[in-house]
Amino acid sequence: MKFCLIDAGIFIDKPELLDPLRAIGEVEVFNGIPAGTEEVIDRAGDADVIAFGLMQFTEEMLDALPKLKVLQFIGTGMWNFVNVDYAESKGIRVLNIDGYGSNAVAEFATAMALSLAKNIPPADRVLKEDRWTIDGLMGKEIKGSTVGVVGTGSIGRLSAEKFAALGAEVIACDIYESEYLKENYNIQYKSMKEVFMEADIVTLHMKVTEENERIIDHKLLSLMKKDALLINVARAELVNTEDLYKALISGNLAGAAIDVYDSEPPTARDYQLAQLKNVIATPHIGYYTQEANDNSIKMAVSSILASL
Repeated sequence: MKFCLIDAGIFIDKPELLDPLRAIGEVEVFNGIPAGTEEVIDRAGDADVIAFGLMQFTEEMLDALPKLKVLQFIGTGMWNFVNVDYAESKGIRVLNIDGYGSNAVAEFATAMALSLAKNIPPADRVLKEDRWTIDGLMGKEIKGSTVGVVGTGSIGRLSAEKFAALGAEVIACDIYESEYLKENYNIQYKSMKEVFMEADIVTLHMKVTEENERIIDHKLLSLMKKDALLINVARAELVNTEDLYKALISGNLAGAAIDVYDSEPPTARDYQLAQLKNVIATPHIGYYTQEANDNSIKMAVSSILASL
């Protein structure tokens, strides 16, 4: 049996994590995204199992891999990278992993909120530009503020805990309410509209569905306080990018922190948003910690073995 990590070399800094696969077959590891179908065939044309973390699989690529039995995404949200229905129609099992980086992303959301609230990026730029001034750099404290957590799955729950530990009043929105959060942190669940109206900071932790795609639009953004902050380390598709851009340049929203984009690498429109002075923009690194990285490989290997 042959296993191919077609683009995941960047994740493999501990080769021993792949030993369970080596025990039952041949393992090949490649760096970088294949340039097209021909390179996909060169790397993995004879593979029974392909693991991937970065690339988009087209239907043409799937057609060119007749031996393929399992396609393992080293992450969450495989539907954004491959047409799962088409793959399964060809007898290819498409697998996902969940929870490997929940704490990493929750910590990142908290760090983003703190950085925005304390004006850390612009303060850093002041000194890098050989200037000494505190003009425009007055920050806000998380303690005593209201933080709205939209989506309280594993990442949202951990985010709520961290903001509560900082002394914030946490409110939440989710169709499935967490009894744990209500009982242990006195968190109140409210409507989406109420969360956007009341929160000083809104942090997004929803999965994208047909019902909530682009749900964060002009109507919701216009409800926010003018000094409020929006954090999106979930999925870009939750937010109407044009409406967010307009809210930020008009002064109707004080700032935003963004780690996810409609297209990755971003389009010119996303770069335009990222370059605003009241925006912190990062290249989708919320999950990217040593601990989460190791967890992702361990979980992907276990998922592959279980599928076989």
